[in-house]
Amino acid sequence: MSKTSTVYEALPGLSVPLGSALKELTAMWSPVDESGKRKDNEYRASRMNLIVHIGFEASLDEAKELFQTVISFSHKYPCRMIVLCPQPDSWESEKDMGCKIFSECVFGEGAGGMSCCEVLILGYTLSDRQYLENQTSVFLEADLPTYYWPTRFGSAELLSDYKFFFKQAERVIFDSSRECFLIDQVDVPQPEKVHDLAYSRLLPIRQSVGQFLSAFPKEAIVDGLAEVSLSSSPSFKCEGRALMSWVASALTKCYPSPEEAKKALRFEQQEAGDDDAMPIMSFVYSNDNYVTFTIDLAKSEAHVEGDLGNGKQSLTTGVRLLDPETALAEALFHG
Repeated sequence: MSKTSTVYEALPGLSVPLGSALKELTAMWSPVDESGKRKDNEYRASRMNLIVHIGFEASLDEAKELFQTVISFSHKYPCRMIVLCPQPDSWESEKDMGCKIFSECVFGEGAGGMSCCEVLILGYTLSDRQYLENQTSVFLEADLPTYYWPTRFGSAELLSDYKFFFKQAERVIFDSSRECFLIDQVDVPQPEKVHDLAYSRLLPIRQSVGQFLSAFPKEAIVDGLAEVSLSSSPSFKCEGRALMSWVASALTKCYPSPEEAKKALRFEQQEAGDDDAMPIMSFVYSNDNYVTFTIDLAKSEAHVEGDLGNGKQSLTTGVRLLDPETALAEALFHG
């Protein structure tokens, strides 16, 4: 992070006094009529609160990219975004916490053909930390679900300090491809709330794998199956881990019990030396059966080939990793 600019300062928005932030935000939405009175804006119809908590490890470019992802997401899913930006102790503002507001409307799928997003951005130092939860609660829109997306924290211990947000949120979004630690290392009160964007991005790939395997009885899939291996470039490591976890969960259900599945199967993930290496997932059998999934993201296609006892079969389908805003929607509402 540069000495002359922080994430808070780099994000767009109009600086306002903290105490009047909501009033100023309402003024942005409510135009003044001819009599001088403010009238309600029919397009202001938020579906949710989304708290985006940007850690010290985020670069300015990363923060701007994340901000734009949520804005793009809001074109289809109108929301109130609250962005929390920790600042260095040397940071100075007129108030203990700095505050900016931002709004954007586009023609889209919202009410009346218009979709809108409103943003409150809080800049705070660690000395303000004790007030953060209360101030954020004031900014939440009542009676709407709240989601929490922390990103680029330096350690699991630092993130674990924000249990209030974990408890308040209906879902917690985590992107393992951006972090230097695993979510399992974070003290999350309800781990089932956490959804990894690395997993969500894989939706088209998971659909392709499922499409091929669904043509076979589960008994044929696991008959003689000894190992599932995945080889990929380092850049696919986190998505690969999520893919292997999903495959392991699905295959376990094909056995009478999880214990039998654990005894019968091995899972191995390894990195190929080439950054351009295509992910290749192989089902290795103790008999003549085999299944190989080759994922060519550059060509946006997956080639599946296998023989599960009835002769060689193959399938080529279109695949991709979901774009950021679609992956966010998938993580929030589905997988």
